[in-house]
Amino acid sequence: MIIILIERVSVLKIVLAVSALFLSPITYSSVEHAPTQKVLDEAQDYLTVDPSYTLKLLGQVPNIESLPPALFVRLHIIALRAYVPTNQLDNMLNSLDALFSHSDEPFFIDNATAVLSGLGIWLRRNRYLEDSQVSLECAYELAHTDKQRFTLTNSLALVSRQLNEYEKAQDLYSRLLSLAEQNEQTSLFAMIHNNLGAIDLDLGRIKNAEQHFRISLEKYQSVDKRSGIISAGINLLFAFILQEQIINFERLYEPTSNLTTAFPNDSKKALLFWLKTRFDQLEGKYLTPSIEHRLKVAYSQLEDDKIRKLVYENLASKLGIDVEKPPARTPQSFNSPWFKEVQDCKWKTLIAEYQHSPTD
Repeated sequence: MIIILIERVSVLKIVLAVSALFLSPITYSSVEHAPTQKVLDEAQDYLTVDPSYTLKLLGQVPNIESLPPALFVRLHIIALRAYVPTNQLDNMLNSLDALFSHSDEPFFIDNATAVLSGLGIWLRRNRYLEDSQVSLECAYELAHTDKQRFTLTNSLALVSRQLNEYEKAQDLYSRLLSLAEQNEQTSLFAMIHNNLGAIDLDLGRIKNAEQHFRISLEKYQSVDKRSGIISAGINLLFAFILQEQIINFERLYEPTSNLTTAFPNDSKKALLFWLKTRFDQLEGKYLTPSIEHRLKVAYSQLEDDKIRKLVYENLASKLGIDVEKPPARTPQSFNSPWFKEVQDCKWKTLIAEYQHSPTD
């Protein structure tokens, strides 16, 4: 893995050079497209607290294909960021296709880190793990801020976990934790603990996982990040059910369920349904044929093979549900006409050209 830190002076020059290029089209269309810009501003504000509302707002924008390039790219970047926590993979790919059709636009170039980060997540969730690393490493090289680098390092650690490279993942997380504390990045701090807990679940260290998930949930609640509260809450419920902590599960289930039900992420709902069914079994309830069928459907909706493996090994056998064991991973390559641009990380060259181009 190649991680290159861009010097701050160079970053400033790049930002100023690129910004000068895309200010003109936005200014030129500012009056005509002011309502759209207002919607995009509001949609972006809701990304952290309620990405489902972000998508609702974006759905109000008419004639998207006729927007000026800068607004078109911005809209799809916001949509891409909202599709990640709601796990809308098909819509993510649609936005990625739309964005890469404008990959030479100045606004795309200046925000290439966000696009490539989203692409890296989509590739990971679709099992293109090596390609995901390529995209995330390019995004890291183009990153403008420490916060972006922190988030991308977390994403690279997630890929390492999927590749069963647990030592590498834990090393990345350990370094990130101290940086998150130093820079008072509460949301990042919560995310790291959530992911460290996931590694502990994989390795059967359930008590350690519980402690990580508790910290994560508390920190996510302190910044009111709904998607994080749901993720950490469900993971903590998983730790409780594996330890058969009935009272703790019962206390946490209702608030987590209420948030999850109102959140458009079928994968989270599917995992919660498996956990609640196991809780009901521990309470003496019997499975009906209807519930067995729903569990099998929910199994197919789980986010990735790591989660499916945890459910298969820890819940399916106890519930007596016959589902397919997640297959051993075989490397696969993502084929798209524009992915060669990602492999070449072509925006480094474009930024260098803008940086050294003559000015009036």
